[in-house]
This record gives sequence, C-alpha cells and structure tokens, in this order.
Amino acid sequence: MKTDNCFELKLSNTIGLKDTTQNIVKFIHASDIHLGAAQYRNEYRANDFIHAFREILELALTHGVDFVLLGGDVFTSLEILPGQLTKIVKILKDFKEFTMGSILIIAIEGNHDIRKFSRGIRFERRGQSWLKLLNSLGLIVLLDADLEAPSEVIFPPYDFDTKKGGKIQIKNVVIYGTRYLGEKPISFLSKIRKAIVKNNALYNVLLQHFGIEGQMENVPGVKLEDIQHLQHRVNYLALGHFHKQFIIGDWIYNPGSSEAVCSMDNSFKRGVFLIEISKELQEFVKKAKIFRLINRKYIWETIQLNFEYRNKNNLENFIINKLNSSLKYLNCNINPSNPQMPVLLLLLKGKEPSKLCKINEKELRRKICNLFPVVDVRIYNKFEIILRTLDNYILA
Repeated sequence: MKTDNCFELKLSNTIGLKDTTQNIVKFIHASDIHLGAAQYRNEYRANDFIHAFREILELALTHGVDFVLLGGDVFTSLEILPGQLTKIVKILKDFKEFTMGSILIIAIEGNHDIRKFSRGIRFERRGQSWLKLLNSLGLIVLLDADLEAPSEVIFPPYDFDTKKGGKIQIKNVVIYGTRYLGEKPISFLSKIRKAIVKNNALYNVLLQHFGIEGQMENVPGVKLEDIQHLQHRVNYLALGHFHKQFIIGDWIYNPGSSEAVCSMDNSFKRGVFLIEISKELQEFVKKAKIFRLINRKYIWETIQLNFEYRNKNNLENFIINKLNSSLKYLNCNINPSNPQMPVLLLLLKGKEPSKLCKINEKELRRKICNLFPVVDVRIYNKFEIILRTLDNYILA
C-alpha cells in the first residue's frame, strides 16, 4: 500500500519551475533547525520543529530551487525519540521522491549534531550523528573536510557511492563545507582558504558553523577581521550557530534558527534566505530574499499581587480571573497542533505570597492549560522583598 506523500498532498499545484540554464542558480539557506528538541518536554512544541523543517522544504519546492543548504544544528542532540526520527525520515523520503532527487539537501554538522552530552549522559563513541545516518540513507549530502590533509585534497568532491566528500558543484556554484570546528575555528580557516579554488567562472559558497563576535549580546564569536581573508575566495559565507539572523558586507549570511529554541529566540529576527545567483556580463549578481517561517507565538502576561496572599485557593482564583480578562481575545476553537495557539509566559510581580501559600507551578500550569487556549505555560516571579521588623510581628 502506497503511503501518501506529504508534499504531493499539499503542493501539487504550486511547484515552482527550476531554471534549467547554467546562468541562474537558486537555493535556500537555513540553519539551526534543532530537530528532536522538546521544549518544556511538550509534544506539541517538539512537533513545531519538525513542521518548521517541512516548511523550509515546501519553500524550496515553491520557488524551484536547485538545492537547500543546512548550516548545522539540524538536530538538537543525539537523543531523539524514535517517533520523531521516523517523521523526519518520512519527510526526507517524500521530498526526494517528489523531486525525483533533483533538489539536493546539503548539510554540515553543528555542535548540537555531534554533542556528546544529553541529560547528563556522555556518549563515549565520538563521531556519531543523525546527519551521518541520513547521509548513509541517501537522503542528504553531508559535507566534511580532511583538515589534516594537504590543501589541494582537503575538499575532495562528494562521491555519491561512498557518500563522502567536502565539496559539491551544482551548475556553476561550488559548495564547500566542514563540520563544526569548535569554539575557536581560526586556526583552521587559513588552511580552508588555501584549499578553496578561485575560478572566476565559478561561484564559491562556504558552509560553516560559527558565530560572529558582536552579533549577539554577551555571546562569544569569531572576530570579523579574522575571517575577512576568506572573502578573496568565498563569494557567499553560509553560516549557522547564532539563532539571530544577520547579514554582513553582503557576503556573510546567517539565517537564524528556524524555530524558537528558547523564549529569547522569539524576540530575534529569524527565518531562511532564498538566494538567486545569476551571471551578467561575466559578473555574478546575487539577490537575497528573507522568509519568516510560521512559528508558534509566545505571549507575556504580567499579574501584579498588591498584598501578601496567605490562602492558596484565593491566589489561584485571582490569577485565573486576571487571565480570564487578559486572554479573552484568544481563539478557543483551534487545536494545540496549530501554531496559532501560543505559549504563555506568565510573570507574577508584587508582594510575595506567604510560605503557607507557596505556588505549585505544575498544578497551576495544568489548570491554566485546561482553561485557556495555550499550548504550555511558563511561570516566572519577580516579587518584592518584604522586610518585617520585630514590631510587625508583635502587632500581627
């Protein structure tokens, strides 16, 4: 019995035509998809990351691209539930079948793809990743370089039989890529530069997983001046790692994460790039378009406690009544799988409740999720410090 193809069902009438000439190349650049992430251990949030990945591939089909670039952290760790992995493999198989293998998905490993720790467990056998599995199944092209080899053989052409290689050419675009090179990749970049062949007839893309210093506050990255030398041989530096989107000097591109891995990510500009490369009068011309993906929203609600609650039921009823008023605009007729149903971030401020009235966060979260159309609730507090003197106790 033939299984329904998820792309055929949704996109059969909206597929973009690929340009068959050598002069125009289109590709999607995405990164930090974090498949397998289960934010707040919530099943709906886990599925959101898979939906974002499928949306990226749908964009690739709609715009008739030649290939898709994934700049690392495709998976969030080596730990993933079998059901989640099955969905991902099904999506990739459907994509390959629907395109008849004409749109390659080209990836590199990020630090999360090869991380050795997950929930306190150390993975003793290094070099494992789910991307290697997908590569072995012929569902993606995984690039990596032999950085110990002489410069001229660091990036061997990708071999579809051995499923190994550090570069691949599609039309007049050559994509070079390496796995995550650690927090300080500078020592490798000079060697990488020497290994990249400069040919005015070819457009060079370098796929890397590192951030640029200054693009995210208080997050370390590579100094911009330390990578400027790459520009002499690299036309497009395709990055991943930082979850915030940025473009530097019209040659360094970082799309940001495809879904919000934490509440902070929700405030960042993120998405994917659609890039078109054409050749006009012997010069390459690049057009870049940004797409925001359909992500689940986060909403903040602040509740002020004006006195010290001493009764747990009274406190919970007060919170519920306040939310009844502030969340009445939400649509109660949508399913939790719909990204229009938000995650609620609840901030409690003011007078700290009595110790006898300590909030059971798990219980309160459950009540709120049952009463309101929110997929999950995170509760934060910012209470005032109450200083009580001996006189206060005597008069109490």
